[in-house]
Amino acid sequence: MVNILGIDYGEKYIGYAVGNDISLTSSTQGTIIYKNQKKLFQEIQDLVNEWEVKLIILGLPINMDDTESKMSKGVRGFKEKIEKSLNIECKLHDERLSSFEAKHQMDMIKKNKTQPNPGIDALAAKVILESWLREKSKNV
Repeated sequence: MVNILGIDYGEKYIGYAVGNDISLTSSTQGTIIYKNQKKLFQEIQDLVNEWEVKLIILGLPINMDDTESKMSKGVRGFKEKIEKSLNIECKLHDERLSSFEAKHQMDMIKKNKTQPNPGIDALAAKVILESWLREKSKNV
């Protein structure tokens, strides 16, 4: 079993979820609010250690016409820094429509008062990771 960290990267907030390649599911874990990347990378390293993560899936913002968004360049740079700083494999995954799906799930959570609210960024990370896991399982 391989534990996988899913990340929804933003300029101020990083949502994250953890899943594995056996159950093909993930769970939201939280959101990191950061001001400098040194602390951010330390927090990600702590998550990698805590969850014994072997792979990171990072959402890549792609426009509906298949062009890359302005944020895509930043995500690609972030990926390179993760791989160099943390010495862990990091793959990009098309996050198109993940925000829409996360907002839909958030609306459902708000209606169901018994569920805790994980936050939109963590939900987006969960959607990204589960999308990658589904795609991977189809290609096996």
